[in-house]
Amino acid sequence: MVRSPSGRLAAGLVVTLAIILAYAGYTLNSVRRMREVQTGIVDQNRKAALQLIRIQADLNALALALRDMQDQTSEYPLSAWGAQLSRVRENLDDAMRVESALAAGRRDPQQAAYLENSFRQLWAAVDRMQSMAREQPAAAVTAFIRGTLEPQLQALTSLTARLLVQNNAEEQRAGEQVAGIYNEIERNAYAFLAISLGLAAAVSLAMIRSNRVLFEQLARLSDQRRDLAQQLIAAQESTLRTVSRDLHDEFGQILTAVGSMLSRAGRSAPAAFTEQMQETKAVVQETLDKVRALSQALQPVIVEEQGLAAAVEWYLPVFERQTGIAVRYQGPAAPPAMEAGQAIHVFRILQEALNNVARHAGVSEVTVELRDEPLRLRVADGGRGMAPKATPGVGLAGMRERAAILGGTLRIESDGGTTIVLEVPRG
Repeated sequence: MVRSPSGRLAAGLVVTLAIILAYAGYTLNSVRRMREVQTGIVDQNRKAALQLIRIQADLNALALALRDMQDQTSEYPLSAWGAQLSRVRENLDDAMRVESALAAGRRDPQQAAYLENSFRQLWAAVDRMQSMAREQPAAAVTAFIRGTLEPQLQALTSLTARLLVQNNAEEQRAGEQVAGIYNEIERNAYAFLAISLGLAAAVSLAMIRSNRVLFEQLARLSDQRRDLAQQLIAAQESTLRTVSRDLHDEFGQILTAVGSMLSRAGRSAPAAFTEQMQETKAVVQETLDKVRALSQALQPVIVEEQGLAAAVEWYLPVFERQTGIAVRYQGPAAPPAMEAGQAIHVFRILQEALNNVARHAGVSEVTVELRDEPLRLRVADGGRGMAPKATPGVGLAGMRERAAILGGTLRIESDGGTTIVLEVPRG
């Protein structure tokens, strides 16, 4: 009696899970802190720096516009610069709004108030300058620009430069914090790896010792299952053979006798019943044909009498008539040399594959290939294919068992349709 390793494995699993959970909690907390540093400081500082650079560019654009106004030598009125100044003002207001939102809670309130007040004074001066441009001579406007606006622009440019330096310093400190967190995580990762390797080695040794016996038992059970599957398949073939014989011998003979009786009755029946007798005879003959076809499908005698290739060539037209699915068939150059007891398994695999196409593929055409030396059967459709997590049914299991009886392999591919390939080595 093999002692179950469940207790030892459960204890090892509990210890391993405890260590993993502890390390996961630590790692998640470290990652959270690192994300806060990166998101709260580094990323926001970089975005704020971009907005400060944008503010500086707009201040430079405003300074260039004021310089051009002072250098105006044509009759172009100074009041006409209002549109350009309005565009610069809109850009600066938008940049200030975004930058203030990014710096909220991290900037000194006095510094933020000073910056906002400085821009408010700047736009008040710009509005006053535009009013002077409409009412006073150009010399007065130029003097106002030099004496008031330009010093304010220089002060604002210096202030944004200092803010950029502060952002860079904060970003550097945040980078150092992130590097420290990375180093801490790395050190603990090495320790966790060492502990995990030790636990994995101990659990693996315990599993190897117990699984060796368990795999031997599993192999015996697998052999028993295979023997049982072969017995079931043999019983299935025997049952199909019996049912086929009964259909052919008993029901076929009965329907044949009924047809003969209808023929004799039709010759002596009144003319008014002749047409009904003919219709009844046609129904009986159609039923007889279906019974014969069903008998042949259940136990195709043609496999024993003429071989696998002839049976396939007989069955494919029958499948086309029954399902309306066209079959493109590529047969072997020479009939495969295979005993009837083996050929019936190949034929059953073909039947099951085509039945699956008719039930699930939703196609109007299927390709069947049969090759010899070594024997290879391929059934391919361009239908919906199998779902990734679909559970194989009894039909596929039976096909695999028949392939195992033949000593071959059954491969199922589902990419742009479903393809079933049976390969049986020579001999």
